[in-house]
Amino acid sequence: MGNVSAGVKVLTHDGRSPIRLGPSVWDGVTLPYTLPTVVLDTGPDLCAAGWNYSATLSQALLAGGLWADGRPARAVYVEASPDAVERGQRRRASSLTIVREATDFEIEAAIYELSAAFGPRHLGRMADEQYAWWIALGRRRKAPRAVEAALKRALAVRGFPWSLQQCTSENELSAVQDVSDAWDAGATHGAWKAGTSHGLMEHAPEARIVLIDAWRARKATGSAWDARAALTVYWAAVHGWVALPAYLLTTGIRAAYANGLGQIRLTLDARGRGVLSWAMDGVAPRQDRMRRKTLA
Repeated sequence: MGNVSAGVKVLTHDGRSPIRLGPSVWDGVTLPYTLPTVVLDTGPDLCAAGWNYSATLSQALLAGGLWADGRPARAVYVEASPDAVERGQRRRASSLTIVREATDFEIEAAIYELSAAFGPRHLGRMADEQYAWWIALGRRRKAPRAVEAALKRALAVRGFPWSLQQCTSENELSAVQDVSDAWDAGATHGAWKAGTSHGLMEHAPEARIVLIDAWRARKATGSAWDARAALTVYWAAVHGWVALPAYLLTTGIRAAYANGLGQIRLTLDARGRGVLSWAMDGVAPRQDRMRRKTLA
């Protein structure tokens, strides 16, 4: 069984469980940090009471998701209390000590490991696309002009003659009524249906989990949906299952998030014309000391 005391746990960007949500359990800064002691179930179930974690980073990301709440997961290396148990690929203990956070290099390597499910022909490109979204959803830059320019590119490639309107905050944007899901729903539905009919579900279950990472989230945000939609269309397009450009739902919108886009909403003006309302992200970017990648 090996050393079950060491492993990796995935948390949301604000230190919550990606599955149960609830309150934050880590401030995201203090290291090392010991989580409080909880009741441990030592029974045979894969998932049960206790602090759950995984043996490897790729297994932890598979369990917790890459961006379940619309922001990159916080993957942390942990040391478990002496009562740790292992059940299949899952481990749990009554307490965990967070030792350090995974680096960009480690996250990228884990995504490549997960992407083996796509097959040798598509492993590289699918891993690159997922990693690029993981970086973009971190909103490491705050550049409103770049966001606006990127959204204009996104509208152009999708063929939407809508205007743009910046809201001063996400709170102001939340008060705007969203009148349509035309932004990406049609293309996503067609691509997902095509992927299903071509056996994606049966032949690549890990790939399925990666592609619907946002879909299976309890409360998928707009950015999580955008990433999921873009990856779904990309996957179907590179296989020739749909007659759509592979980057139809990636161009512009991924760069917009990378430059600090918070949310978007499709609204109507007084004349009934489409307006894409948007707001900058209100969360301060992390001060990463790790490698950054240029995004398409």
